[in-house]
Amino acid sequence: MAVSYRGFTHSLAFAACVALAGGLSHRALRSRFLPAFTFLLAATASHPFLDALTDGGLGVGLLWPFSSERFFMPLRPIHVAPLSLKALLSARGARVIASELRWVWLPCSALAAVLALQRRGERRWRCKIT
Repeated sequence: MAVSYRGFTHSLAFAACVALAGGLSHRALRSRFLPAFTFLLAATASHPFLDALTDGGLGVGLLWPFSSERFFMPLRPIHVAPLSLKALLSARGARVIASELRWVWLPCSALAAVLALQRRGERRWRCKIT
């Protein structure tokens, strides 16, 4: 299989390898194995799924090396970013940025805020018990 964008680096096998490497390096990350592995797996595996939600390209090689098939999600609301700065600063670029904000950055920010509040609440609860 030829190397192309959204190919092997967008596969679940690649995500698992990155997560395993990070998990095995957990001391350098100042973490335990399982949290490092889980975080890196979620971060690396979510990227190809987000790319599968875009309206352009050849699709995502999720199942590489077991299959060379490319995948898109049935719903594809995220506009593909233009590859030049001039195009990104155009009206089309503004639509791309707006779709990324709506479908990627705002939901991710909301999830991060909920998780941070949950973690803060758990710390506060532990302090009251001890």
